[in-house]
Amino acid sequence: MVKKNAHKHRSGCPLACALDLIGDHWSLLIVRDLIFLDRHEYKDMLSSEEGISSNILSDRLKKLEAAKLVASIPHPESGRRKLYYLTARGKDLVYLLIDIARWSEKHLGDIVDIPPEKKELLTNNPDLMVELTLKDLDDWEKAHGVKT
Repeated sequence: MVKKNAHKHRSGCPLACALDLIGDHWSLLIVRDLIFLDRHEYKDMLSSEEGISSNILSDRLKKLEAAKLVASIPHPESGRRKLYYLTARGKDLVYLLIDIARWSEKHLGDIVDIPPEKKELLTNNPDLMVELTLKDLDDWEKAHGVKT
């Protein structure tokens, strides 16, 4: 049986190293939830239409926190719950996600579902989309007392 981390750092290839961290089926969807869908609670991520299971979500959040892509703060309503947010390192993935979305729109347009206002930005002004998205994330952090 192969150990869980036996495949890590097989090479110094930047793609291989990144995929070791975020290349599973769920990690980028969790990052997507945090970046674009304003889902900061475990229960909200659990209700994503892709249907992630609770044990996988818990595992991936721990993995993303260990990699310093995601951090958490206590929920203001209950100390037993957490609010998750992206670190600066995690926010840098916005560029990758927008490029993937643009590729998907171009090549898979008949099956992708992008809200019209986001599709307009994605197609005509991706830099503005990045700017507005990062501002929204910063505003959320300020509203929730996140120290950056």
